[in-house]
Amino acid sequence: MTRIIQISLFSFLLLCAQLLGSSHAYAQITHVSINQQMFGLGDYPKLRVNIVSGHENFDKMQFIVRQSSGDERLMVKPINNFMLLLTGVDDVLDPSARLIVKEYRINQWQLVKTIALFSDEQIAKGFRVKPEAKRQQIQPKTELKTEQAVSAIKKPAKPASAALLAAKTGQGATSVSLTEDDCVLDYDGKQTLWRIGSQYSKEWEVGTYGAILAIFEANPKAFNKGEIGGLRADSVLLCPSLSLREKYRDSAMAKRIYEQL
Repeated sequence: MTRIIQISLFSFLLLCAQLLGSSHAYAQITHVSINQQMFGLGDYPKLRVNIVSGHENFDKMQFIVRQSSGDERLMVKPINNFMLLLTGVDDVLDPSARLIVKEYRINQWQLVKTIALFSDEQIAKGFRVKPEAKRQQIQPKTELKTEQAVSAIKKPAKPASAALLAAKTGQGATSVSLTEDDCVLDYDGKQTLWRIGSQYSKEWEVGTYGAILAIFEANPKAFNKGEIGGLRADSVLLCPSLSLREKYRDSAMAKRIYEQL
């Protein structure tokens, strides 16, 4: 009887070891760290991260800003094979905010790493920068030096995402309706564009990138300066028309367009 119990216990321990080993074997993200933080306390999140991962797409990875007001899943753009640009639309007001990195393995989301976004020095700097920026904004234009004014005139403006999207998809003036009549999306100013696109992608039978581009093109006035990362919290989002959703049905094409905006 004792022999049977010992064999059973050994088998149980062996099975546990195999399961633990398999969980590490499925892990694909082997390194992640912040390369450059491009925002301060009180701004919307924008940062570059270094990453070493075996994932071929970003659907298996999540990057989330967690603060006292809630979580926001960030939008991801690849810079190269080992660096990503992460952006969000909700201002980060919590000094103890953290970046949460997750990956999907063994049929569930697993925590990979938690990274603090602000040091004490960064927090102090974040509070100092904003008043200085405001003073510069109200400075009279007449105080600009002549050389600076001439340089500003000659310097070509960088096209906003909305204009770039129109150029890439060949959509200048068009008679095609971009929105559905009497239809608005479920948006209360708190969700990210990624979250809204993910919510409606299944209903529209398009990928998340396609849904995001359709929403963006159908609601140009809902985005600050025509930038896809500048969704306004006070906007009413109209439903993109069927023809507009069909335009972005090719998920691979939609992803390429999004990454170039």
